[in-house]
Amino acid sequence: MGEPSGLGTPAGTPFSPHFGGTPNTLVGRDDLLTTLGSGLATGPNDKWYTTIVMGVRGSGKTTILNEIEDRAAADGWVVLSLDAGTPLLLDRIIQAIAQAGRSYESLEAVADTTGRSVGKSLGIRLGPLQGKLEASDFFQSPQTGLREHLVVLAHQAMKYGASVLLTVDEMHAIDRGEGRRLANDIQHVTRRANLPVAFVGAGLLELRHTLMRDRKMTFFHRCEDYELPPLNEIDAINGLASPIEDAGGSITADALRLAASAVDGSPYRLQVIGDAAWRLSDAPAKPITSHTVDLAVTAAQHTVEKNISIPAWHDLTEREKSVLKSLAGHNGMSNVARVAQDTGISNKRASGLLAHLRDSGYVASLGDAKYRMTGLVSPRVALEPEPLEVDSADTEHQTGDRLRRNRPRCRQWMPRARAYCVLTEGHAGRCRSS
Repeated sequence: MGEPSGLGTPAGTPFSPHFGGTPNTLVGRDDLLTTLGSGLATGPNDKWYTTIVMGVRGSGKTTILNEIEDRAAADGWVVLSLDAGTPLLLDRIIQAIAQAGRSYESLEAVADTTGRSVGKSLGIRLGPLQGKLEASDFFQSPQTGLREHLVVLAHQAMKYGASVLLTVDEMHAIDRGEGRRLANDIQHVTRRANLPVAFVGAGLLELRHTLMRDRKMTFFHRCEDYELPPLNEIDAINGLASPIEDAGGSITADALRLAASAVDGSPYRLQVIGDAAWRLSDAPAKPITSHTVDLAVTAAQHTVEKNISIPAWHDLTEREKSVLKSLAGHNGMSNVARVAQDTGISNKRASGLLAHLRDSGYVASLGDAKYRMTGLVSPRVALEPEPLEVDSADTEHQTGDRLRRNRPRCRQWMPRARAYCVLTEGHAGRCRSS
C-alpha cells in the first residue's frame, strides 16, 4: 500500500476517481482502441488517421486520448498532446513542436513528449526515434506558421521511420477562428501532402452542432467521428471486479451486482463508486459488501453531481433547463405534449428541444414521443440547481469575462448559416454564428 512518509501513509486505491486519469482496467473501449490504433499504424490513407472522439461528460474521452498517446509513444511516435480549453492553441502547438526539436538530441527510448511511462503500442512498432530532430532554429522561429512547423517536423520524423501524433482535447471549447486555421493546416499536411501527421481530437457531443457544421471547417467534417457508447453491465462488472481482485481485495457477488447497476453506463461513475466502496470497506483488509456499496453509491452521487451534472446543467439555455425540469418533475420521464404544457411552448418547439437534448446526451428517446433523462443531469440538480460558482482568484480581472462566457447561449438554429446562434440568450438584433 506504500511506505509512510512525513506526509502520512499513502491511501492506496485501485481506482481513478478523477478526470483525465487512466484507470487500471479500461473496459468497454477495446474495439475503438483496436480500430483507431490500426488506422494510425496504417498511415495517412486510412480514414481513422484523423479522428474525433465525442461523448458526454465522464464518458472517458480524455482517457482514450491518454491511452492512444501512450500506445503511439511506445511505437516511437512523436506525440504532441494539447487541449483547446486554454487560449492560443495554435501558438501552444508550435511551442510543443519547438520543445520536441530541443528534446530529441539522442533518444534511445520512445519518442514520448507527454512525460508518461508507456508500455502498450498500436500493434505495429515503428521503432524508437534515434538521433536529433534537426532544423531547431526553424522550429523556434515565431514568424513561421503552424503548417510549416508541422511539415518540417513530419519530414524530420520520417528520417527515423517515425510519425507524429497530434491530439487536441476539449475541442468543444476551441476558438472558432483557431479551429478553422487548425482544420486547414491539418488538412493540408495530412490529407493533401500525405505526410505522417495523425490527428485525434476529443470533445462533447455539442461538436455535432458547432465544428461539424461549420462550413469553413470541412476537414473536421471529413474526420472519422466516434461517439463513445455507455458501458454495458458486463463492462461495469469487469471494470469493478478486476481492479479489486488485482489489488488483493474482494467483493461479494451481491455487492458487485449492486455496484455495477449503479454505474449506469458512466466510466467516471464506475471509478467514483469503486473508489468509495474500496475506502469505506477498508479494503483490502475487509471484503466489500452490499452495505458498503450502498454507502458508496450515495457518496458517489454527490461527487458525480458536483463534477458532471452541475457543469452540464450550466451548459444549457434557460429553455433547455425548463424542459429538463419538466422531465424531472415527472420522475425523469415524460412526453412531448406534457413538456410543452409544463413549459408553455408549442409541441413542435418542445419536440425540437428534446431532440437537441437527445443529440447532446441529456435525454434518451423511448419512442412514441416519450423521453427520459439519462443521468447526465440528475433530477435533483434539475429541480434544485446550484448557483454558478466563480473562482475568487479570477475576481479582479476575469470575473466579468467568465460570467459573460457562462451566460446561456441563444442557440437558435439558422438554416442558411447551418449553425446555432452563439450570442447570449435574449440578445438584440439578428442571430449570428461567429
